[in-house]
Amino acid sequence: MIGNIKIAFDYSHNNKIVMESSSYSEFTQYLFNSGYKLGRIQAGFDSLKKLQKYNAIIISTPRNKELGEEEIEHLEEFVKQGGSLLIISSSGGDYSNRTNLNRLTKKFGFEFVSDQLFDSMNYVSLQKRPLFRKFTPHSITNQIKAIVFSSACSLNVYEYIEEEEKDLEIEVILKGGLNCWHKIYNGKEWIEEDSPKVPLIAAVEYYEGRVIGLGTLSFFSSLGREYGFNALDNDRLIANMLQWLTESADAESNWKTITISLFKDLYLWANSIIEEQNWENISDIINVSLKHFKDNYKEIIDEITKEQLEKIKKKKEYREKLKQEITEEDQILQRVFSRKKEDLIDIIHSLEEITGEKYELSIDIDEIVDEETPEEEEEEQNNDSEEDTPKTKK
Repeated sequence: MIGNIKIAFDYSHNNKIVMESSSYSEFTQYLFNSGYKLGRIQAGFDSLKKLQKYNAIIISTPRNKELGEEEIEHLEEFVKQGGSLLIISSSGGDYSNRTNLNRLTKKFGFEFVSDQLFDSMNYVSLQKRPLFRKFTPHSITNQIKAIVFSSACSLNVYEYIEEEEKDLEIEVILKGGLNCWHKIYNGKEWIEEDSPKVPLIAAVEYYEGRVIGLGTLSFFSSLGREYGFNALDNDRLIANMLQWLTESADAESNWKTITISLFKDLYLWANSIIEEQNWENISDIINVSLKHFKDNYKEIIDEITKEQLEKIKKKKEYREKLKQEITEEDQILQRVFSRKKEDLIDIIHSLEEITGEKYELSIDIDEIVDEETPEEEEEEQNNDSEEDTPKTKK
């Protein structure tokens, strides 16, 4: 069950992503709503036992602080024994952030490059926000159509480590496009150069555990709708990453973590129910709803079908009634104009004979009866044809 999965944030190295930060509130709110149990590691990775309380640990870029050698050893052992790490760097890598994350990541076959990534063709508003639509097929990229990075660094994957280490498998699931370029620190200065197809996200299986490395903090941000957590499929990719990192812990249950879109009014209603009725999270509400739907599927579908058929029936009856009214109106109009001028004159003459009085026409009948019915028109045409046809002498 996802509610049994525990994820810890590193608080001990001046890390950027912490649960209390409003800059990443949408990400942490997603974790709460999804049912993850969250914790803090505030005194460093000083013991393996402390780390083993959690299924996964999120290490966001340390600022002006380094990991100790003992901490790195504990983290490596944690992964070997089945734990997972989400390691996040940012623009400029270790050099700009004055840290040593690469001392840890090289254990898992990659490092963060001291650069900042740009794209001259595919980007959102600014070239430092590259837009990506092509991904390596993987469970992490399932249902992902487009994402945007911002202020990101690239990765360098050590191919030779994979050959030497039999218990390490690394896969690059996202690469830069053909128009990518970067500003990179070469040890002396920052230079600009093309960097097509550079690795950007790596997924690692190391002994019994898993590691994901990516070089952007902005990906998790609540500050930018164009590039942050809610931009394009960024939130879905993050959900997939966490699912992949923790799915071994979730394997004993029948639960499956997914990302869904809710109508805003339903989301707000669900949140209000959680607060008022002490539900644990939105996942519980959705699962109860689906369980009820599953158990009563036939009755619910029959009721919905009945309502739809009733609506269709009423709509059809209304159209038939409207059509009938139009037909009756046409018939009345046809009756009004079905009399010929000659018929009306005959009627007047008959009245004159009966009453002995003389009547005059006070209206112009030709203006009133200015149209003939189709039957009359056809009859006149037939009569005209008969008159015009020469008779054969016998």
